[in-house]
Amino acid sequence: MMLKIKAIEIEGFRGFTQKTSIEFENPITLLYGGNHQGKSSVLNAIEWCLYGDECIGEKTGIRERVGTGEMAWRVVNDNSEKAQVKLEIEGEQGGFTITRIEVRGRGKKGKSIKMSLPDGTEKEGYEGDQEIAKLLRVSFRDFATTVYQHQETIHDFVMQKPSEQSDVMDRLLGLSDYRNILDGINKSNILKVQKEFVEEFNKLQIRVRETIKIRQKDLDDKRGRAKEKGLSEEELNEKKLLELAESTIKDIGNFAQQLGLTTTAISPPSDWENTESFITDIKNECNRLWAESPDVKEQSEKQTKRSEMISLKSRYETQCGNLKSKEKELRGFERENGNRGKIGNKIRKAVEEIEIIDKEIKQTSPKAKLIQEGISILESAAPSDAGICPLCGEKVSNLLEHLRKEWEEKIKAQIQELKKRQVELDKKKTNFERLKKEHVRLDEDTQREKERLKKEINNISEFLHKELGIRDDPAAILSIEIKNIDSRLKEIEDAIKSKRSKIDAILEKTNIMNLLYDILLLKDKLEEINQIERTDEYQTQEKIRTDVSNLVRNVEELNEIVKSCMLKEAEEKINSARILIDSYFRRITNNPAFQTLNIKVEEDKRTGGNFYIFEDQDGKRPIPILSQGDLNSLALSIFLGLSKTSGDSHPLGFVLMDDPSQSLDPQQKDRLVGILNELSDIKNITVSTMDPELQQFLKDGITKVKTIYKFSDWAPDSSPKISKEI
Repeated sequence: MMLKIKAIEIEGFRGFTQKTSIEFENPITLLYGGNHQGKSSVLNAIEWCLYGDECIGEKTGIRERVGTGEMAWRVVNDNSEKAQVKLEIEGEQGGFTITRIEVRGRGKKGKSIKMSLPDGTEKEGYEGDQEIAKLLRVSFRDFATTVYQHQETIHDFVMQKPSEQSDVMDRLLGLSDYRNILDGINKSNILKVQKEFVEEFNKLQIRVRETIKIRQKDLDDKRGRAKEKGLSEEELNEKKLLELAESTIKDIGNFAQQLGLTTTAISPPSDWENTESFITDIKNECNRLWAESPDVKEQSEKQTKRSEMISLKSRYETQCGNLKSKEKELRGFERENGNRGKIGNKIRKAVEEIEIIDKEIKQTSPKAKLIQEGISILESAAPSDAGICPLCGEKVSNLLEHLRKEWEEKIKAQIQELKKRQVELDKKKTNFERLKKEHVRLDEDTQREKERLKKEINNISEFLHKELGIRDDPAAILSIEIKNIDSRLKEIEDAIKSKRSKIDAILEKTNIMNLLYDILLLKDKLEEINQIERTDEYQTQEKIRTDVSNLVRNVEELNEIVKSCMLKEAEEKINSARILIDSYFRRITNNPAFQTLNIKVEEDKRTGGNFYIFEDQDGKRPIPILSQGDLNSLALSIFLGLSKTSGDSHPLGFVLMDDPSQSLDPQQKDRLVGILNELSDIKNITVSTMDPELQQFLKDGITKVKTIYKFSDWAPDSSPKISKEI
């Protein structure tokens, strides 16, 4: 007896928020309703209850199941806290109940599975999954190709480009796992990784050889310089270096004794590796002894004093020049414009003249005002009153004309001339005041430069510890002092030349020691580099290179094996269902052009996957001329053929079909129903559809007992309304 689904109980899964039960007691179950009413959620619930996470994600080959985060195919309804599906299955041994639960937001901890066996025992978790696998004896991959016809698979077969239909055929035949493995191998870029690793390892080898070459050249250069300094090849060793160190310590002691100074204790290096710190100590001691030498001290003091005198002399001479420049500018100004007293007299004279003109204007203004007012009154008077004087009331002939002439010829011209003279005097006064300010500025600048010069003379006086009078020439005094210092510096320089030669001899020994140290260090580094290829790390890298090469060969072999298995399984499945696929296709399409439909599979040389060839009875390829209805019929024929021939490989006695009538015309739908009626002899069939025409064909054309569930009024926060009719 094959396994049949008895009933399902859904709560919180996909489109169902409330607990909903559906029975599958008859050979044919029809789930009917419009789009987005929860029909597909019932089929998905069966699949999820049996396979859990296996039916989610990229590995399924179903595009709507791929995604993460907000784009993920969500199991738990957005308005529910958990999804729970209970599936009752009837088999030869009795009834089995599978319950799968997933709690929102709890990850793996929120997922559980329980299976109740006919004898009443229960298996949970891993044991539960194992019992389900033992009962079903069919992988999810084969379940999706022989039991559950997803509408996306049929849609893809119809809508994909011919060049991409091989991918859909692989999914129809349940070969997605093989294709995923091949894609994974290609994406791994293992050949590229191997190439990059080998290139990096080769670069390492080149760097090692180049480094040895560079170090050897440096060593040869150092040896040549050592020989130029009088060392033989036999002396280029640690022994010679340590002998020079002992000799240098003695030289330092003798030099300090000559200077009458005490040396700092310096220990010779214990080995060549301590040479650098020893040389540093020797150089520091040489610098200390030299700095504390009486002659050197005096030389330093004299040089400092000389620099300060030169600076004082330079500042004094600069300031003298600044003062002379300002005095010259002031004298030139006074020659051209007079001194401050003369300029003041000019200002006072201009003010007096302006005051005289002001008085004349004031004396003339009252009369001018009376005449202007009289003219204004007469101009506004009536014609009969134009000859009456506005002051005395007497009638005067041509009075207005007389007043106008008096204004134009005498008063107006007189006032304008006075004001013109007044403006000219104001300009002179303003210019004299400007000259006075300029004289004040020049005088202040001169006084400021005198103060600065006085300050520089005081600085020289303090430095020389000598009072300088008005008759003294500071620049000449400083020049004499500088000349005396130069004479003493010459004496000191002659005295310290012999001492400097001894210091230079000691420092030359440190240079030779430093050269020997470099030679010994380069020898040591060369030995280290030569040892690299014998290190464990280098040997490990060589082993990795070999292992990677072996891995590449193994992956290439695996790639060939996967392609071979994929091709072989496709051939076996097609061969086992070939007759049924041909028969179903010709029956559904009823196309007289096809007497035979043959499917062949071979390796795609471009991608390495399977390439499917469809041929008619004449060996011609019909895919390019098939309608969408014909292509849908072909996909359905492949699914139904595989479903019927799979009876020997697994015990599942049911088929799930989701929206199988895409692009089919009424006659093709009717003929499809005839094939389903035959298949219902051996398997229970559940069909989900929104097609009223297919529903009617199923009601009329299926001779087995049918159960029809009508879905309606679904909303995101509630389950669909389901009505049942038999």
